[in-house]
Amino acid sequence: MTQAQGSSSSPSGLSYEVFLSFHGLDTREGFCDYLNTSLNKARVFVFRDDDELPIGEDIGQELLQALSHSKIYIPIFSKGYATSKWCLMELVQMFKCIGAGGKQKILPIFYYVTPGEVKHQTGSYGDAFSSHEKKWDDETVQEWRSALKVAGASKGREIVKTTNRKEGKLVDLVENKVLRVLKKDYLTVTDKLVGLDQRKEAIMDVIRASTRQTFIGIYGMGGTGKTTLAKAIYNQLSLSF
Repeated sequence: MTQAQGSSSSPSGLSYEVFLSFHGLDTREGFCDYLNTSLNKARVFVFRDDDELPIGEDIGQELLQALSHSKIYIPIFSKGYATSKWCLMELVQMFKCIGAGGKQKILPIFYYVTPGEVKHQTGSYGDAFSSHEKKWDDETVQEWRSALKVAGASKGREIVKTTNRKEGKLVDLVENKVLRVLKKDYLTVTDKLVGLDQRKEAIMDVIRASTRQTFIGIYGMGGTGKTTLAKAIYNQLSLSF
């Protein structure tokens, strides 16, 4: 099971901030990867499972913990999403967590499918359920249908209607929404400034060594990267609050 994180350690009290649910063949190497990379750069802790659920197996404990300990669920509804028992089980578990009093938010993305197709299981979703009904018991199928019905009625982003098929713009919109929900104020910092990491760590060492409120002045000639350095330090410190 593979996870993608924004850093090597997670925020206090939670394992992840965002849980991405997606059908690998449709979006793993494209849109899902773009979104995951963008969230990582914004220091958002993301769980992205890159393994498919083997037929006959249930969701493992690690995945259940990631679901229950995430703040935001982002199911990426693509044409093949409903063909995957793995995706459908994840979706059901999301609503179970929310229904059990969880404070998680669901931010669905409709990737070349409409909310109506998801809600009513028409089009490729209807085809998927024609197959599911031959393999799985009625209770399981109905549980999947109910989860899709609720998700399809939830407010989300459509790649066709919202951004006229522009994936980069959709990624930006979703990232901004995630940051607002998480109440983060991440500042964009160039990654091309020579010596930024060393300077940042030197100041962070001073901050870590301090046992009381600390004021630090950054002094230097114009154009030497003082503002960029201050932004980088802010971004790192903001994760602790």
